[in-house]
Amino acid sequence: MRCCTRPRRSYEAHVVPQGYAENAFFAAAGDRCAGPSQSEMSKTLNKHLRHAHSKTKACEEWSLLELQDFMATVLGHRSHELQKIYEGTSDRRSVPKELDEVRQQWARSNSILQGLSHLEAPQREAHCREAVMWWVHHLDAEKREELERSLTVPLLPESPKLRCGSTDMLRSDGSHATPETLEDETHVCSKVNEANSCDWCHSTQADHDKGLPGTSPPDATKKFTGPDDGNPQGWNRTRRCDQDQMPRCGLCEGVGGMAYGDANDKVIVTPCEPLANASQVDPSTVAKPLYPKKFTIRRKDGKQGGYSDTLIGWKTDPFCFGFFPQNDSTKPMCYRSEDAYVKYYDIDREAQRAEYTIHNGGLFAAFPNITSIILHVNEQMWIQNDLWGVKQCICANPSGNHCTNPPCKAYVQHWDTFANAQYLGRERLGAEWIQNHGVGESAKMMELDHFILWAHHVWTDPSSRRLVRAWKPFNGLQLYDPEALQIAHIPVHLPAESCLFCSF
Repeated sequence: MRCCTRPRRSYEAHVVPQGYAENAFFAAAGDRCAGPSQSEMSKTLNKHLRHAHSKTKACEEWSLLELQDFMATVLGHRSHELQKIYEGTSDRRSVPKELDEVRQQWARSNSILQGLSHLEAPQREAHCREAVMWWVHHLDAEKREELERSLTVPLLPESPKLRCGSTDMLRSDGSHATPETLEDETHVCSKVNEANSCDWCHSTQADHDKGLPGTSPPDATKKFTGPDDGNPQGWNRTRRCDQDQMPRCGLCEGVGGMAYGDANDKVIVTPCEPLANASQVDPSTVAKPLYPKKFTIRRKDGKQGGYSDTLIGWKTDPFCFGFFPQNDSTKPMCYRSEDAYVKYYDIDREAQRAEYTIHNGGLFAAFPNITSIILHVNEQMWIQNDLWGVKQCICANPSGNHCTNPPCKAYVQHWDTFANAQYLGRERLGAEWIQNHGVGESAKMMELDHFILWAHHVWTDPSSRRLVRAWKPFNGLQLYDPEALQIAHIPVHLPAESCLFCSF
């Protein structure tokens, strides 16, 4: 994990043009800034800020107007040389050119917050993060020292990130907001939400289509403090590279592979060769990473492998029989590779079903493989295992382990989950398991287009124009054989009778 704030002595390098370039191109400080979580990282950064500045104040002690005045002062004295470097490299630390533009945005948010007081704390935290970023990255050392004589510097929030938005949209007077205020709440929360939320991709498609707050990913390219969970496993940039971290991810970073353990080397990394960056590829040849709204994926010969994956999620039982991906990597993980005979997906029914053969590992590696059917309908999931003749049913709540404001629900992924993913360019990449291939150097080499959305990396095939590969280091690896995908009727299945006792 690297962070983007430097202690005072490092600022001195930014007085001359060479120092400007260093600040603009190499935002990350050394391992001294590392922390096991977002909260710990903020605490570490705050120690450096307190050491560097004589006058600091905790984030929660600031009002929104005070923070806005602080940022306005910084913006009025920013380094134009640094700004040119950021703009010339498409660096998202670039800030708006006009203070009036920023003040108009703040004025609208402040007006909204008068009626939606539950958004004030998340907005304050977002302001604190932005204020620190502007202070560190948009002032030269001489100007910073001059301003420091009269300014108090805000600190980063040290508590876990607050989620912006609520299901009941409670007003300050205890009443409930009307549907007409959805646009207002979306306006505020789209600028605040930073934590990697499962709801961005796993709310209902209907809520996502309405644009309800929290049901679509915010723009990670406007953030710089990732990875959001602090990368507690210490994975390198080949295994994990998030869209909101610095330096920004490039081709053949974050590609991952077949993982089988938490240690950094417990993954068979897929081979990757950069072919062309985004600006060098004809946009008409690039297929967006979208799922069909309805599909069946099954090999024509009936064999396994039309769809294959490695499932990764928090360890909830000693043998990893029942687990599901969560929204961070803060706990020990389970890893399970599996081939599907068939996978169905139908977003109109909020349903998907996969029939797997599971490759046993750990204590069960010497035993025959087991079969499993995973059915996800609306917020309910059933995992039906055949353990060498013994039937097992696990009733799962996919959102349960990270739920902080119950009731929590997780639905199948949106068909357009990756509609706004950032295009990185074209690679020659190994697609695992496809068409009887293996992993690592045995994977099927394909020319694929690489996209990134927060911690997700996805690849599409310019020939078939289908999504082929998806990787998220704490969720899993997914491979879709484009030759096995059909736009077909999705059969409706209920779980086995023994599973029908589930309730959430």
